[in-house]
Amino acid sequence: MEGFRRRGLALALCGVLVTLGAAAGCASGGNTDTYKIGFIASQTGPYTALGLPAIDGARLVVDQINEAGGVNGKMLELVLYDDKGTSTDTALAAQKLIEVDQVPTLACITATGLSHSMVPILNENETPGLIMSGTGLIDADLGAWAFKPTSSEKDYIPLPLGYLKDDVGVSTCAGMIENSGYGEGGEHYLDLVAPEMGIEVVEMQHFDPAATDMTPQLANIKASGAEAIFIWGSGPAGALAVKQAREMGIMLPIITTPAQASSSYMQSFKQFYEMEPSLVSIDSKLTMWRQLPDSDPDKMLCKEFDEAFLARYNRHPAMWEAIGAQFIMFIADGLDRADPDLGDVVKARSQIRDAYEQTKDLSLFMGTHTMSPDDHYGRIVHKEVLVTYRDGEKVLVKTMTD
Repeated sequence: MEGFRRRGLALALCGVLVTLGAAAGCASGGNTDTYKIGFIASQTGPYTALGLPAIDGARLVVDQINEAGGVNGKMLELVLYDDKGTSTDTALAAQKLIEVDQVPTLACITATGLSHSMVPILNENETPGLIMSGTGLIDADLGAWAFKPTSSEKDYIPLPLGYLKDDVGVSTCAGMIENSGYGEGGEHYLDLVAPEMGIEVVEMQHFDPAATDMTPQLANIKASGAEAIFIWGSGPAGALAVKQAREMGIMLPIITTPAQASSSYMQSFKQFYEMEPSLVSIDSKLTMWRQLPDSDPDKMLCKEFDEAFLARYNRHPAMWEAIGAQFIMFIADGLDRADPDLGDVVKARSQIRDAYEQTKDLSLFMGTHTMSPDDHYGRIVHKEVLVTYRDGEKVLVKTMTD
């Protein structure tokens, strides 16, 4: 790769492992010596188990890059706002970052439904921004200014369905779907892909992201005769559903989406995650790099980041730490190639947008992206893995290439 990927990012992630203080807060407008990056994440509310780890991942990469000399000789500075777990607060934060803080680019990192509220604001204000959306249903509606350098269920759903069919030997399953934008995409692609893989979806139940009692839905699933359950959620309710299913004596194989692999959920529901047949979740290579073969092209990148993260935070990173980190990696790569004119924020935003659209073969933790004016998703290599839970640890089950 060229530009920043050779000079800065590779150095920062593979050699310069530093432990610095917290990222700086808001800077005054007109500073042409610093790239201000707006960063919206849940610091309070129902999604803190995702937002706070994402902030930690982002801060570490910002500090690594700055220690390595920054981008184009300029330091990176996170301007943090709390989305409070609501779409309204997410939208308000995005508007403030654009109008008051005058950031040239920003990111929303916590959850699909929250990030979608930022898409019209980015396009109306002609400001390039990154969204954390887990659904491919949004890909055609990103517009000219929103980008999605993360994963979509349309790419990874064959991995868990293939596992259920080929490794477990089931032919029917039930869907337990969150009422959200992420859940809508999950239901759409589950209905679409499952029949192609020889699995019949015999029951579909729904739950609210803040639900605390899912026993009625689980009772319906139990009565349906389904051989497995696919829990599709982005918050704590999905993890709680695993606990309640096991308490009800439902001992079917359960698959969950990536959020349920969060370290905090794993610790809270360890007993139920490990009950046989133990839970299987979609996760990232970063979490499981030790169990990857040495020939895996992403193993060293994951190893270096994991070791740096452990040294700084005294814990191993998981999927949302990886997402927060890779958003900064994507932004820094674009800033390097754009070398935007910070003296004119309108011009700088256009320059950064154009650079994002020219992203080519950028390898990140969750995938490799090549974007264009017609494709602001552009994931050309998918990197999800399946994990299960044993003795308080995650165990690798399957990768995309297995």
